[in-house]
Amino acid sequence: MDNKTIRNFEKNGVLDIEIIIATYNSYIYTIIKNSLSNKEDIEEILSDVFMVLWKNYEKIDKDIKIKPYLIGITKNLIRKKYRVLNETTITENIENYEYEINNNIDVQSLAEQNEKSKIISETIDGMKKEEQKIFIMFYYKSKKIKEISKELNASEAKIKITLHRLRKQMKKKLKERGYDYGK
Repeated sequence: MDNKTIRNFEKNGVLDIEIIIATYNSYIYTIIKNSLSNKEDIEEILSDVFMVLWKNYEKIDKDIKIKPYLIGITKNLIRKKYRVLNETTITENIENYEYEINNNIDVQSLAEQNEKSKIISETIDGMKKEEQKIFIMFYYKSKKIKEISKELNASEAKIKITLHRLRKQMKKKLKERGYDYGK
């Protein structure tokens, strides 16, 4: 296990970001690539991870372990990207909807749709990492259960059971917030 701290990468009281990038670039790239498929998004987040470290260097404890810290930054940036992508998709859907009905927008329906999207995002954020992967691969990336099973090296039955449980959890969260979908 990598036990290096931020202090291990200081040179004369200054963070040697080039050494950190050389050491952890491929590791962080792999984490991002497992979550996103767009090459530009991957590269953007990869550079942002090290930029966040550089910008916050003065504020952070120099004795924290660098690898978990970089992983935390990476996960937060990936979540942020998913939210942006989700909001962009919603915005595009709304714009298409507006165009199709010649600007006769049902404001209440759009507000409900926006609220539901927020509830879904919050619920996804609360899932375990593997559950998030399964949910996102199935519902956002439109992958088949067989594909997900192969990628995650899990049985198709496990994927189906997990999706069923996550759907129930999602319906429960929506119902708690006033959106009833029946049983």
